[in-house]
Amino acid sequence: MLFGGVCDDDKEIHEDLSQFFRDFEKINDCKIQLTHFSSGEELLEHYLSKNCKNFHFLFLDIEMSGINGLETAKQIRSLPNKDVTILFLSSYPDYVMESFDVLTFQYLLKPLTYDVFESKMMRLYDHLSSTAKHVMFLKDERGQNIVPVSEIIAISKLKHSLVQNKLQVVTTDQEFLITGTISSYSEKLGMPFLLVYRSVIVNMDYIRGFTANSVIMSNHQDFPISRTQMKQIKDTYAQYMAGKFII
Repeated sequence: MLFGGVCDDDKEIHEDLSQFFRDFEKINDCKIQLTHFSSGEELLEHYLSKNCKNFHFLFLDIEMSGINGLETAKQIRSLPNKDVTILFLSSYPDYVMESFDVLTFQYLLKPLTYDVFESKMMRLYDHLSSTAKHVMFLKDERGQNIVPVSEIIAISKLKHSLVQNKLQVVTTDQEFLITGTISSYSEKLGMPFLLVYRSVIVNMDYIRGFTANSVIMSNHQDFPISRTQMKQIKDTYAQYMAGKFII
């Protein structure tokens, strides 16, 4: 499933796009969940909320009252969960050059027809499908969350949990409690993730040091290391870091 947002101060645009998406889902046998916003302020408020849902894409109107679409996009790009694909909507082509500054994916002129919408969505769908391996879908009590793999610091089994197979996923800006097993994530995740203990996986990009029996991460959190695997873990880390700097 893809998660998208539509931000426009014109109610008719929301209605038209909702119908376009319904048609696109039927024709292409896919699922897309939309969240609607009527202003840049409302969208930014969502992004700054604790229960922020990460989007795969945003349809963003440029000419809105209050904060316009370009300024809204600039502020989104400064946030931790900034890697959203942005498609601008506008009645005028004048803003095309400015839109490049915020890494826009497409610039769509109003009035938007379904044929144009479908062609742009097919490109977007192909683009997102090709980059799907760079994100993980983590389901917790808040719902489905889209998390960039590069932002995951560690995954560990929750101690003393009343629920079996409860894991804590620590990222650069938040934490998630999910259901799963360390072994399944260890198999799913390749480099730079490393199983350092039977109940802990860490991202080597965020290792900042070692003690006699633990690894220290960039967020100052430490995790235990298997004593029997200590040398192998340190060697793997040293080889990985050396490889990063080979030109």
